[in-house]
Amino acid sequence: MNKEESLRSIRYIRVPKGMRIESDTFRLDSSILLPVQLQAGSARLTEKDISLESIVSGMLTVIAYDENNSNASYYKDFVLTVDPTLPDKLLKAAIAKEEQKDYEFSEELFLAVYHLLPQSASCINLATLYSYMAVDARDRGDEEKEDEYLLSAKHTLKDGLRRFGEEPDILAEISSYEAFTGNLEEAKDYLERYMAVAEEGEKKQEMKKLLSRIELQLENDEEIKEAYDFIMLDDNEKAIDAASRFIAKNPKVWNGYFLRGWALRKAARFEEARNDLMKCLELGERSADIYNELSIDELEVGDRELAKTYLETAADLDPENLTVASNLSYLYLQDNQFDEAREYLEKARYLSGSDEIVKNLIGEYEKKTGEKIGELIHEEIVHDDSKHEDDDDDAYAAEIAEIEKDDCGCGHHHHHEEE
Repeated sequence: MNKEESLRSIRYIRVPKGMRIESDTFRLDSSILLPVQLQAGSARLTEKDISLESIVSGMLTVIAYDENNSNASYYKDFVLTVDPTLPDKLLKAAIAKEEQKDYEFSEELFLAVYHLLPQSASCINLATLYSYMAVDARDRGDEEKEDEYLLSAKHTLKDGLRRFGEEPDILAEISSYEAFTGNLEEAKDYLERYMAVAEEGEKKQEMKKLLSRIELQLENDEEIKEAYDFIMLDDNEKAIDAASRFIAKNPKVWNGYFLRGWALRKAARFEEARNDLMKCLELGERSADIYNELSIDELEVGDRELAKTYLETAADLDPENLTVASNLSYLYLQDNQFDEAREYLEKARYLSGSDEIVKNLIGEYEKKTGEKIGELIHEEIVHDDSKHEDDDDDAYAAEIAEIEKDDCGCGHHHHHEEE
């Protein structure tokens, strides 16, 4: 049963006559109602359902799911008086249910252990269960539940820090959690707190390695961001330097080569730019952006046909890329290949007929060919017999890239210049 079902199965009774439970630290209080767990499938409480076992079961449900209950502390003392070894028994049962993937029952048991006898170990056990539940939800394709359980794991660990202070084991767990979920700054913060309180040993050495990897990743991310920012500021030499530092540390990561190639192209160092972009391809990355940049380099060094080939590849990879479509139309138009120019001009019009570059290309096309391009022509849609004849045609959709004009009158898109 889940939390709501478990709490709904609780009924409250007065202390039964003849009940005697007491110790040096506990006395029965007849003014406090006792929770009783209903039998599975039963909607009403009968006299035969009332037993010490059903009362303890009811108390454990309240302890697990309703820790703020005004009588929770009394119920904890009650069950520990009945059986001081109960937390150990519950823990073994919780682990067994976890291994059987009976996660709902396991959660109730782990919660009962954690609330009954709060310890850092019981906190970590509960958080670990939630991580298993998240993996199970992901395997079932339930992203909403996966996120819910991951959040429960984090909340449990943070609750542990609230209860127990800078507890090394919990700090280690929550730092690993943040690293796993990609929150590297938070992971670094928790790891640094862990380092300040943890004793030397094998675990601390492992956590030091994790901290070093996170620090390196954060440093690399900063260099990538720095290189991109310098490109946006047209400070190409600083962009090249930042990207080069990243490449020196990450020679097998394509992003650094792409950013440096982009900056080198802007700095008119076309041969070097081409080499870096080819390195991206060697490392297995394929994207319209890479091929678009390569086409610009080839165009600048005089190989127009290869420039077109690269743009054709880019168009295949990203058919809704306005930059690629307009660049291809421009090149074919300049080489008087009017059929090809018209093909990509129509694609560009579908993507954004209001784009100024596209309008200029249409004007240039009409001027060169003497052919008037009319209103936007929609793709012909073949309708099923089951559809109405007046169904709307499908429309293209695409993000419109920012542009810069070159020295010619019609303009030529250069991807990445301003975004």
